[in-house]
Formats: sequence, C-alpha cells, structure tokens
Amino acid sequence: MSKKFLLGLVIFIAVCLQNANAQTVYFNGLGRALVTTDQMKGNALTVNQGGVPKPDTLSGRRATGGYTIFDLGVNAQPNENLRASAILRIRNDFGGFYGNGSSVFFRQLRIDGVIAKIVKYEIGDIDLGLTPYTLYNFDESYHDYEADVFAIRRSIVNYENFNFGNKWRLQGAHANANFRFTKGIEKIGVRVFAARAGKKDVLDLVNPDRVNWGGRVDLVQSRFFHIGANYIQMLDLAGTVPVNSFEFDNKVGTVDFKVGYDNDQIGAFVYGEAGFSKYSFFKALNDTTVKKDGNFYDIGVSGEYKPLKIKVFASYRNVSDNFNSPGAQTRRIFDYGVPDLFPSIKGGPDANGVQGIRQVGLLDRISDESVRNLNIMPVLMAYRPEYNNITPYGTATPNRKGISFGASVGEMEKVVKGDVKVDLLSEVVGEGSTDTRKFTGVRGGLFFNINKLINWERALGINFGYRYEHTKRDGGNQIDLKSSLLDAGINVEVVKSFDLIAGYKMLSAKGNEYILVRNEFNTLVTPVQAYSDVDQPNTILSQGFNQGLLAAGIRYRFTKNTYFTGQAVFYNNKSKLQTSLGDFDYKINQIFLNYTMVF
Repeated sequence: MSKKFLLGLVIFIAVCLQNANAQTVYFNGLGRALVTTDQMKGNALTVNQGGVPKPDTLSGRRATGGYTIFDLGVNAQPNENLRASAILRIRNDFGGFYGNGSSVFFRQLRIDGVIAKIVKYEIGDIDLGLTPYTLYNFDESYHDYEADVFAIRRSIVNYENFNFGNKWRLQGAHANANFRFTKGIEKIGVRVFAARAGKKDVLDLVNPDRVNWGGRVDLVQSRFFHIGANYIQMLDLAGTVPVNSFEFDNKVGTVDFKVGYDNDQIGAFVYGEAGFSKYSFFKALNDTTVKKDGNFYDIGVSGEYKPLKIKVFASYRNVSDNFNSPGAQTRRIFDYGVPDLFPSIKGGPDANGVQGIRQVGLLDRISDESVRNLNIMPVLMAYRPEYNNITPYGTATPNRKGISFGASVGEMEKVVKGDVKVDLLSEVVGEGSTDTRKFTGVRGGLFFNINKLINWERALGINFGYRYEHTKRDGGNQIDLKSSLLDAGINVEVVKSFDLIAGYKMLSAKGNEYILVRNEFNTLVTPVQAYSDVDQPNTILSQGFNQGLLAAGIRYRFTKNTYFTGQAVFYNNKSKLQTSLGDFDYKINQIFLNYTMVF
C-alpha cells in the first residue's frame, strides 16, 4: 500500500465521519523536530600498530542526525459505548528532501468500549500492568531527582518506546468491571487480559506464538482495607509453527493486601504481597525439560503525618532464587545493546585495532531510542552491575532477602520535597560461590523551589539526587564493588516561559564483580569476571570507571505541552578497560535541538 494512498484513506475516512456527525470524531497528536550534531574525541580513536599508537582512520568522529515526525490521532466515537482510535505516523529522517526517506505507518490501533454499562474493554495496542511481582515494566535507572535538561531527553525516548509509567505496551485484549455495594464492602473489581508477549515476525516459522494471559480480582472494603489476587501465565502456543522445537510455560500467582487507619491527620498501614511461580521449559532437540518452583513474600508498614507531609516506611522481602516472573523481571534497557551514536570503535592505544562495540552509557540511556526493550523476555537479561547491582530486575529480582526503609517530606508543589531510602539485602543462596553477596544501598534526593521561598513569581529551582551501592562477598571468590550516581540540576525562568536549564550526572564504580549470564533454561552459567583491581590473566581489568554527563541550554514553553529546547551536551567516559568490549576513554560533544508540539 503506497504512502499517498494510506494517508488519503485516513483523511477520507475522517472527513466522512466528521460530516456524518460532528460530535463523533476528534483529533489529537504530536509533532516533533529533532536534530543532533555530534563529535567524538579521545584515545578510543587510536590503535596500536607495531607498539606505536596511531590515529584510527576507520571509526567515525562526527555525526549529524535527527528526524521530523507527526503523529495524528483519529478518534471515532459513534456513541458513548464505543470508540475506535488510530495514530498515523509520518516520519522524515534528517537528510530526506521532497519525501525522500520518509515513511507513513500506523503507530497504534485500538478499539475500546463499554458493555451493558459495566464491562469496559480494549482490543488492539493496549497498556497492561498488575503488581511489581506479576506484570510491571520497572525502570532500573535511578532518576527521581533528574534535572529538566535530562528529563526532556528521557521523555522523548519513553514516548517512542511506549514507556508510559510501569505498564507494558502489548497487543491483545483487556476487560475489567467494578461491582459496587451499599453495605459491608465498597466494591469488587475483576480484570482479565490476553496479549502477545512481544513483537513477532509473521514469517517466523521457528518461534511459536508466545502470549501472556491472566487477571486480577480485588476486594475493597473501604479505604482502610483491601485485598487482591493476581494470576499471570506466559506460554508458547503449540501448533503455531510447523515444528515445536521448544515450549515455554511460566505461571505466577500472588495475593496482595493493605490494611490500616487513615484520617485527616495521620495514616498508618500494613501492606504486602506474597506468591509463587512455576517455570517449565521443554527443548525438543535433546528432549530436555527443566522445571523450577519459586516463591516470595514482601511485607511492610508505613506511616504518614499529613500536616507536615512526612512519610516513613519499612519492609522485609524474601524472593527465592528460582522465582520467575517474566512480566515483572524483564529489563527496559539492553545494557549490551548497540548504540546508534558511534556504535563501533577500534580500541584505545593498547588495542590492536580489533573492531569493538561502544557500550551503552549515561548519554545513551537517556537519549538512544534503539537500546530500549519492548518485549517481555523469558530469560533474565544480562546487566552491567555498575548501573544497578542490588535490584537489576526490579523489586521482583530473584535471590534477594532483607529489609528496606526510608522517609520522605514535602511535595513538588511546595518549597521542598525530599526522600531517602536504604536497602540492606543479601542473596538467599550463593551464585557462583557457596558464600552469598551482601548489598547495601542508599538513595535519595531533594527538590528545592527557591522561588516559593522568596515569593518570586517565576520558577527558580534546584535539584540534587544521589545513589550509592556496595556489593561485598567474602570467602574464596571475594567481591567488593562500590558504585555511586550523582544528579544535580537547575532551572531558572529568566522571563515568562523562557528557562535556562542545566544538569550534571556522574556515575563511578570501582572494585570487582561478575557478569551473571543465563542460558536458555534461565539457569546461571559460569560467571564472567567483570571488574578487577588486581592484575589477573583472562579477566577484564579496571582501576576505576567513571562517566560524566553535563548539559546546559534553553527552553521556551509556548504552552504546557509545546516547547523548544536547545542544549549543549558534554559526555566523558573514562575507564581502564582495554578490550574489544569497547569501554575506553572518550568524549562526545553534542548539540541537541528539539521542538515538540502536543495537541
């Protein structure tokens, strides 16, 4: 189907519907123009030739890219019980003229409605989520106190990858109903859904269709007590390919609750979730079936003093090493993905010119759309421990036990908002050793709206965030890894709607740890040494790891959702790793321009 025909068809249908009934069709959408120009410097652009460092003449040093997109949302609602919606995307990559290099396609198709004024349903491209242990698209990057200059970049990547909160964008059907009562209980809610686990090529004749289905029943007695039951199953559909070379089946069932007291002054609650998982993987090649059973419980207490906006909490969790919940444990970012920007480099002055992949860093994690994962994965994905070693798979990370506690004060709309959280966890069983890792984590931050303190009519705010992690293991295979992430930013409204914005991030790590890799049966294979302060053969050597990201620029807000921003970005990666894995000393300087319009 040609682009012109597709676009004409959408416009024709919209016009016909609009003429039929002016009250049944409405439009929304987003337009964006984005351009970056980039330059790389550093010893990553040198190679070792005969013991002499020489310039690398093959790796790229400069790049310019970007695109213009327009997402047109067409919503047809013939009555209050039915609505059909579609988002048509028109995209033209930077460098395309007169339609050359442009594309037209549907970004979203959805039908939703109400049956008998009780059951609400959605069919098509839908967003699904349950609890942190069942179906939950967690974000492993700590950015609760991120500067606006970085939050703008992250919001673009989130939009492009359908990362709306902690829900997964899936293709399927979802229905829910609430039954309200006048006595005894407030309501009973019921939800059911079925959806693909991710994208699948229609020509794929090897991998069977994989689906997630499940639901939730929750009983709300009042604001003082509720209890819910959740179930989700991820499985391969036999018969969807000529030969079933493997079959996967994973079931998770949980119960969650919250009970306590609440009034205008104080609130105090006990809450928690507990459940089980059953994992099965069959491989026809060697007629092998692996089965694992897991379980967990997570119990906590919280308190709030509302006049001062003070909240405190403490919890204890125990998640077994065999607890498998793909919908809650799948990572959002490919730590070992290939970045779009300067993806391959030759290696540093001690390398011999073997082509290497530049690993995903701080800049890529907030700005690269291609390193995000859109599919729910049956196997725990490999991760880089310096970014998050305590809960790399979210709250549902298996093989963890221990306490977490913290406190918060204030609100974003007030003068100050701040919080702190402490994790004191350990492994349930040792991985790669009979000894277990111990984890200590501290994170927190502060938003300070100076303008509210001095009663200034324009915005003036600063933010500061910090995360510290320490992983330690004694015994024969000792581990001692420390990492820290610092965030700082400022936002100054110099004239109405015109802001000066700046921010700084720094990630540093030092010590030794292992990269934990799993096979197709989700079983841990031989760990690989990831960092070492000691010169050992056949290991990746590191005397320190540091990434710094500095950005400053302007933002003009035409409306709440329409703005222009221009930024200068300076990214510095320093590491003693000198291998084909691609961690070297290098710098990337970038100019970033973006205009976004939402209507």
